[in-house]
Amino acid sequence: MLMDDLLRCIYDVVKGQHFDKIKSLSKKIKVTESIDSFVLKGFFNAEASNDALNSLLSAWKNSSCTSEELAAMILGASYALSKQREHESTELVWTGPDSNLFPVRRSEQVLLDIINSAQQTLFVVSFVLVNIPNVEQALKQAITRGVQVRMLLESEDKESSSVFLKTLERLHTNIPNIQLYVWPRENREKYQSGFARVHAKCAVADRRGAFITSANLTEAALDRNIEMGINIEGGSIPADICSQLNSMINSKEIIPYTQSVMTIKKSSNLTGKSVISLGEAPEALEKSEYVSIEFDNQKTGFKDVREFIRCDSNQGKPKAGSLVIISFAGKLYLGNYRWNKQQNITDGQQYYLVTLKGFGSTEKVKINESEWLDFMPLAMEVI
Repeated sequence: MLMDDLLRCIYDVVKGQHFDKIKSLSKKIKVTESIDSFVLKGFFNAEASNDALNSLLSAWKNSSCTSEELAAMILGASYALSKQREHESTELVWTGPDSNLFPVRRSEQVLLDIINSAQQTLFVVSFVLVNIPNVEQALKQAITRGVQVRMLLESEDKESSSVFLKTLERLHTNIPNIQLYVWPRENREKYQSGFARVHAKCAVADRRGAFITSANLTEAALDRNIEMGINIEGGSIPADICSQLNSMINSKEIIPYTQSVMTIKKSSNLTGKSVISLGEAPEALEKSEYVSIEFDNQKTGFKDVREFIRCDSNQGKPKAGSLVIISFAGKLYLGNYRWNKQQNITDGQQYYLVTLKGFGSTEKVKINESEWLDFMPLAMEVI
């Protein structure tokens, strides 16, 4: 049992470390007695690596292993791992104009190969998924042959989107046993301009094959856009990706998105409220304090629905970074807004420049200093 603990600790130390680094550590261990092993602490730069080393030193003290034996064991383990990594094969994946400089495979081909190769587990991550029959059929066939299929999709800004909800409903209907996951807003870091996003795109099968790509799961990305990725077979990277994703599930950083959850979210957002367009907002807010507004999100290509509350001048302007609707000079603006005071170079007149970002091109509104005190967004998002 003590030997098993020692071997486990040796593996934890050498994995992920360059052979030359372990070779240097081995030389130090060789001239150090276990009773003096404290001098080896802090050998690595990374805290996690030093934690693994401390565990090894503790296990060494409880074993009958000599300095020379331990030095040889960690050196041999590191050498074996370095040779194993040499068996890792990588392949450039390219979608876009073909220069014919070297042979490459396209994104959809490689993604389908990864899905079709899975025998036990498959994990797919994407910012967005639009109906791609070939991919969805491959996922369905993987489940039919007993593969556990998990998929993580970006849900922020989309939970009220009818297109996004229909996508999830279609997946649950057409691929009944697929396990869908989302990163809930409450687990994300909040920035002034919004929330952190699921922006990774990858697929990993059986901890042995991984496809890391810039391409989303859309027809354009997989077939027409300029996209680049790498296909990895063997080595430690596929297993590391899988371990990272599984740890996010175990810690509940990402959670299952079931059909019942979709129904609850959809009904809680929209029950009792009619969804109106942005152009209808001014009139609607004269009659009601709350409105649900549908608008085009040019960043995702989806229509979004958000709930807004009429701004109250007695409560001051919404804080910077809030999602607001602004009505100014006969035009409606929607975005996360900020402002700063500026001065006109020609006449020295001061004004406030309001910038709106988030769902398309950046828009700017110039407010004269004399008008700033009375300036107020029309409405702000209910969070």
